[in-house]
Amino acid sequence: MNRIPILMDCDPGHDDAIAIMLALAAEKLEVLGITTACGNQTIEKTTKNAQGICELLGKREIPIAQGRKAPLLTPVYTAGIAHGDSGLDGPQLPNPVVPLAEESAVEFLAEKLMKSEKPVVIVPTGPLTNIATLLLCYPHLKEKIDKIVLMGGSIVGGCSGRGASEFNIMVDPYAADIVYTSGVPIVMLGLDVTNDTTIQFEEKDDFRKIGKIGTFVAELVDFFGRGFEMIGWHGVPIHDACAVAYLIDPSLFTMKKMSVQIDLEGEYTMGSTVGDFYNVEGKEANVLVGLSSDRERFVKLLLEACQSYEKGEKEYE
Repeated sequence: MNRIPILMDCDPGHDDAIAIMLALAAEKLEVLGITTACGNQTIEKTTKNAQGICELLGKREIPIAQGRKAPLLTPVYTAGIAHGDSGLDGPQLPNPVVPLAEESAVEFLAEKLMKSEKPVVIVPTGPLTNIATLLLCYPHLKEKIDKIVLMGGSIVGGCSGRGASEFNIMVDPYAADIVYTSGVPIVMLGLDVTNDTTIQFEEKDDFRKIGKIGTFVAELVDFFGRGFEMIGWHGVPIHDACAVAYLIDPSLFTMKKMSVQIDLEGEYTMGSTVGDFYNVEGKEANVLVGLSSDRERFVKLLLEACQSYEKGEKEYE
């Protein structure tokens, strides 16, 4: 199989954990490495979580590099209210055995791009700090990037608690602006898609029945879902896994090309992804934006990924 080489940049995070699980199970994808960002929790915590997730999944061969400690120009802003003090409260992760890469995340990303014989897809599911720094420090490597498939932004609304912006973009809006104006092709799976791409509460038992990894996913949903249940939702949005799912099966999503800019000035809209849905301004489209998804097929994809780990364990035994 002609696998797609990808580099994941994430801030685990419950939905990041499910995204990593899905990517490392996908035969279609070749994960060259994982870099960590400061977002859902501090960089030390998100990095430890990334290591623990790979340890739990039995994927010690995946190299992990730690990212920048703070956004480019704005203060650190984390989401402990949603993800807990560890950034991944709920399930019990094993202590990681494999050490981190010696390079910084940006150096690591650059090295992997330079060594790859094929253009690489970068999959950011957290703030875009590392990716913006990469583009600034190594502009000649843009040609080695096939595209950036990210979870972030929203055309119709936000979730950050700071007005209309989505969390990942709001945390480092200046980094997002650098990425969105870079000229690198961008696929955006934002809240327009991810708020409806949920694991329903009654579906958690379907995951638990699978075994160890399915139970891990269910426990992630247990904790992350508490806030959504309190506000009357019927399921838990698995935001970050949508970026990985798009690469595995783009037909899961309805997409539209449009011009998207990052608002860097609004008092209530700082960090908003402002999309020209009807092309009123006539600007060239710079982003392929997700608008809707097939939720049932998405959940089936996650279930099949969990099952693949159980098959692997049995074959190993």
